Amino acid sequence: MQKAKSRIKTSKQPKIRSHKTSSSSGLSKKYFRHLPLLFLSLPFYVGAYYIFTYIHPTQIQHFLIPNTYLPLQLVFFLGNFFLFSYLFLKTRRGLELSLLLSLTLFLKLQMISNYLFVAVGLLAIIFVVEILVSLLKKE
Repeated sequence: MQKAKSRIKTSKQPKIRSHKTSSSSGLSKKYFRHLPLLFLSLPFYVGAYYIFTYIHPTQIQHFLIPNTYLPLQLVFFLGNFFLFSYLFLKTRRGLELSLLLSLTLFLKLQMISNYLFVAVGLLAIIFVVEILVSLLKKE
């Protein structure tokens, strides 16, 4: 008596992995795919360079909101956001780090005497938030 075709065991040959598909090529493909983020950061850094070299601080000091240097803050924040989003391949981490750097620049421009202490406190808060988000994503 013959067995049904569904009951016949077929010999499965083990799959052989090629060495061409390594994790480094996958990582480089991710960076290549996110390359527009890097190119988006360049005009903002050029704008920050222009502000630093050609514009006197009193010209932008009270732009829209008094004593905020808003054009410099926006250009600095957006340049950092796109650059760090590209480097980390995560927009959340890019946003967190660019917010931290922009807040420290804001504190420095406001001439806060202990701005380094406040910046370290902000860094600790962002670090705790990052750990909590990472733990919540695992579950």
